[in-house]
Amino acid sequence: MLVFQTATLREDVTFGGEITARLAVSTSGTDADYVVKLIDVYPPNMQDNLYQSNPKVHLAGYQQLVRGEIMRGRFRRSFAAPEPFTPDQVTQVNFRLQDVLHTFKKGHRIMVQVQSSWFPAFDRNPQRYVANIYRADEGDFIRATARVWMDRTATSGIEVQVLRHPSPVPGR
Repeated sequence: MLVFQTATLREDVTFGGEITARLAVSTSGTDADYVVKLIDVYPPNMQDNLYQSNPKVHLAGYQQLVRGEIMRGRFRRSFAAPEPFTPDQVTQVNFRLQDVLHTFKKGHRIMVQVQSSWFPAFDRNPQRYVANIYRADEGDFIRATARVWMDRTATSGIEVQVLRHPSPVPGR
């Protein structure tokens, strides 16, 4: 899992609209999944909510999942025509997460996590391309190395729209 996190926010930041993941990736296998999660990280000194119903959840340092999406790599170009990866070849995998309207409050952090599995929320990928993943047998499951590239020739990131907060009116 790769984790990217901002510094502590000095003001509220609101994301609104589409979120697009643009990943330059490679795998030593011929199939792979890519998961991108957008997370709101609460401050380490955040007080618990008096009305919170679950006493086991504490807000100090809490990581709130704002949006998360998985892309099965075989469908990176088309859901109708899946295709394998060429092992160790850098390949672009672009996909949209669900739209968002979320304000990251002053004192929080914005975190993005990128990972290659979300099991058990989503079934395991065998890492080897098979015609029907739901009919994969034990021998189809292999160990693979997944890489996310970030250099001059292969860039990865997310695109979001940041909404501007109105400036306070002086004297009010």
